[in-house]
Amino acid sequence: MTYIIAYDISNDKIRTKLAHYLEKKGLRIQKSLFVVKTTPAKIKHIRKDIETIRKDDGIIHIFSLCKNCAKKSKVIGKKLPDLFFYVE
Repeated sequence: MTYIIAYDISNDKIRTKLAHYLEKKGLRIQKSLFVVKTTPAKIKHIRKDIETIRKDDGIIHIFSLCKNCAKKSKVIGKKLPDLFFYVE
């Protein structure tokens, strides 16, 4: 499954820690926007980790892309690896 994770966090230390964590889990496509390809079970673990890192600062959105939506995704500009947009 493909997930889009976006955040808006004002605390520099928390924002940096979250960014480093998400860089290990997926692909950074914007400053505060990541694409993560994982299983539904693993995204639950990632969500718990994110909640711990966030410490009640800011907001985080996690969007799941169904197989059809992921296949319809388009990128204008720098091409991203196909791995992140085509789900099994």
